[in-house]
Amino acid sequence: ALASGYHNQPEMTQEKFKPSFLDETKTLFRTGDLGKQTAPGIIEFMGRKDNQVKVNGYRIDPGEIEYQLTRYAPIERAIVLPVQVNNQTQLSAYCQTDKTLEIAEIRELLAKFLPVYMIPSYFIFLKQFPLTRHGNLDLHSLRELRETGKSLVNSNYVAPRNYLESNLVSIWEKILSKHPIGIFDNFFEIGGHSLLLSRVVTRVHKELNVSVKLADFFKVPTIAGLATLISQTQYNYQEPISAIPPQKSYPM
Repeated sequence: ALASGYHNQPEMTQEKFKPSFLDETKTLFRTGDLGKQTAPGIIEFMGRKDNQVKVNGYRIDPGEIEYQLTRYAPIERAIVLPVQVNNQTQLSAYCQTDKTLEIAEIRELLAKFLPVYMIPSYFIFLKQFPLTRHGNLDLHSLRELRETGKSLVNSNYVAPRNYLESNLVSIWEKILSKHPIGIFDNFFEIGGHSLLLSRVVTRVHKELNVSVKLADFFKVPTIAGLATLISQTQYNYQEPISAIPPQKSYPM
């Protein structure tokens, strides 16, 4: 199912699509993956020739995300790196800025230009990027700083206050395999990512009969915010009769 070239981009087609050394009538595509052939004839994967990374099955160029981040005026410089969290690859964005920024606002802005799977799960703001003794960017130190992302998570647990919040918490806890989840915990900062987000949207629709948009999560990535949004008339959400406390009756 390989294409024969890039649409209206002959130069890129010539660069990436080459005649096969096995069969000149066929074409090979230069993926950018590096490999070596072992003695038994097996090709061993060695890594990437470029900076592309694979996250949740998607091939991603961090440079595209960095470009969109630096379009936001307060961010002077941005680096996006893959990090391992619970044996899964996720994206962490490191932003050089001297301003106090809202993560939800940045995610909402990125969602206008990037697919959901390219939006980082973690954001770390620094006034200055760490450098090596030779003056180069210290990527190792940046990855270690990912741990400071924990400070962005609301550590004060707040229990659900009503039927809707209770159901949303239950859905999040099952999908994230995390307990307990408070109503002010940020979905993306407690292990959530694009694939899990799609599952949450599907489960919310199935169990609560509410069609939440993926973009809504970037505006309100907490249980409290999402419950408030769902309660708005645009979703036509109604509490089930069984969830409404019975009214007290008094003898006349």
